[in-house]
Amino acid sequence: MNLKQLSEEEKIFIHSADPFHMTKSILRKNLRGLEIISIESINGLNLLPPEVVNVLLVSFYREFSDQVYNRNDLKKLYNHWAKKGIKTFDDALIMSDRDIRADLGYK
Repeated sequence: MNLKQLSEEEKIFIHSADPFHMTKSILRKNLRGLEIISIESINGLNLLPPEVVNVLLVSFYREFSDQVYNRNDLKKLYNHWAKKGIKTFDDALIMSDRDIRADLGYK
């Protein structure tokens, strides 16, 4: 999903989908245990609006899809975005251009 060229339908989906459906749509397959654990770690935190969470998910799985990653990375990135005060869809799009691995402290 290219965040810079979203259709109206994709924007509506991003604003309304729950994190599990969003991730399934990003990965285009059933969720593995790792994805479920990661999503459960952020589900219900309510620090970020749903559309921001979904942009974060697109960014995260664009970087880590089909890889084994630390199950705490998604929550760590979620908290990073919350500390940065990301509250709008447009702010989330800007954050999605950042180097996720750097934000997670990877070299």
